[in-house]
Amino acid sequence: MANKYNIHLIKSRSSYSIKDIATLLNVDRKTCSRWIKKENLKVVDEDSSPLLIMGEDLKIFINQKRSAKKKPLAKNQFYCFKCKKVVEALNGSENIVKTGKRIGKNKIEQQKKIGLCEQCGTKINRFLKICQKD
Repeated sequence: MANKYNIHLIKSRSSYSIKDIATLLNVDRKTCSRWIKKENLKVVDEDSSPLLIMGEDLKIFINQKRSAKKKPLAKNQFYCFKCKKVVEALNGSENIVKTGKRIGKNKIEQQKKIGLCEQCGTKINRFLKICQKD
């Protein structure tokens, strides 16, 4: 899972060997080798031994893996933490509630949509993006 890697431990101007990366990110050395061979993680010099990877390239690689997994939800979709997947709300259970907070520079009132998961019946929430109308 790319989301669990702590990229704040990686120094941009340092170079890392496969062993260093495996220790730093708590992954197997074979995973690091696969990233280089099959997922195009940049290496400083392919002919050198050990293979070295710049910290900046490693950060970019991990961020690209993270962004590839992110997909925005449609308007009628929620994420259920119990089911661990994207679901829709049970018919008639959706309700929009004001949270009482004001957000952003323009202090727009925050709202959230509440419903019940159609799969398991768990309460699901989603904060709404409210556009200020001038």
